[in-house]
Amino acid sequence: MTEVGPMSQPIVYFKPGCPFGIRLRTALTLHGVSHRSVRFRDDEVGAARVREVNDGNEVSPTVLVEDRWLTNPGWREVRDAGSNAERGIEPGAPWTEGP
Repeated sequence: MTEVGPMSQPIVYFKPGCPFGIRLRTALTLHGVSHRSVRFRDDEVGAARVREVNDGNEVSPTVLVEDRWLTNPGWREVRDAGSNAERGIEPGAPWTEGP
C-alpha cells in the first residue's frame, strides 16, 4: 500500500509513453521539484486510488501530494501544493506575504 506522511515527496502516477506524464516529470526534474514516479502497473493499490479519484479512469499523470490528488497538473501546481502543505496552508487559501 502507498503510505504518504507529512512532508513526503509528491508521487506522480503515469502510463509509459504518455506525453503528458513525460512532460510533467521532465518539468518537475528540470525545475528541481523532488518527486517520485510510479507506473500504474507497478502499484495496484495506488492505481486503484487514482481510478477512484478520476471516475474510474487511469488518468496520466495523476499526482498525490500529501493527502491531495491532482489530475493532469502543471509542475507549478505540484510545487505549490507541496510547499503549501509543508507550511500548513489549505488548498485554495488566499496568498499572503510571508514575514
